[in-house]
Amino acid sequence: MIFIRMKGVIEAIGKFFYKFLKKKESFYHSLDKSEGKKILFLLTCMTPVAFIAAFTFSDTFKTQLLIFTGYLCMAFLTIILSAGYQSGLKRFHRDKHGLEMIKINLYGKDFPKLLFTDEDLDNFHLLLMGYIPQTRINNRNLIKNGSSANYFFVFSLMHRFVRDGIIDIDTARRKILFEIIRESFSMNGNPVNPNTLESSFSRWNTSMKDKQLVVLEHEKIIEVFGEQ
Repeated sequence: MIFIRMKGVIEAIGKFFYKFLKKKESFYHSLDKSEGKKILFLLTCMTPVAFIAAFTFSDTFKTQLLIFTGYLCMAFLTIILSAGYQSGLKRFHRDKHGLEMIKINLYGKDFPKLLFTDEDLDNFHLLLMGYIPQTRINNRNLIKNGSSANYFFVFSLMHRFVRDGIIDIDTARRKILFEIIRESFSMNGNPVNPNTLESSFSRWNTSMKDKQLVVLEHEKIIEVFGEQ
């Protein structure tokens, strides 16, 4: 009989904590959705601390009021700055293009060999930092005996700097890769052609896996930047 009652008590305590945890989760979720609520909650928590500090360090009402007000103002400014920093941090990570890039020192590299201008170099640096450049990098490398831009050059460039390369890249990462290329590069002044992008990547991927073939664009990239 005692064990049955104990089981009932344990169940009742369990239900209490279940409801408590559920309400706590709901409360934190509502705070996450509203910066105003979060600031108000933190200020409410700081108020007793300010009250205790005021009465601990002074005996006169005027000084206590000054300490109390000053403490709350400092707490408010600290909370605002912290919230602003967290907001900026979220935006910073949200604006990243989604592929991990290998960063190297670009100083002294033979960029003229890649037909990059200074503006292209600046935008390429942004790409390596994880951002889509505001101005597209112009790929001036042309196919042999032609006037069309060479897509193999862009694939070889991305293969050198995307972590673990892009040969046989999985479907999800390939989708991100193609989006990055479309938004970050132009082909001899023209927009990237989505159909050409798909078919060219398939041919480049096959060529890179064929040990008997030498992909000249890849060799050029390795000559300038070295192996990954």
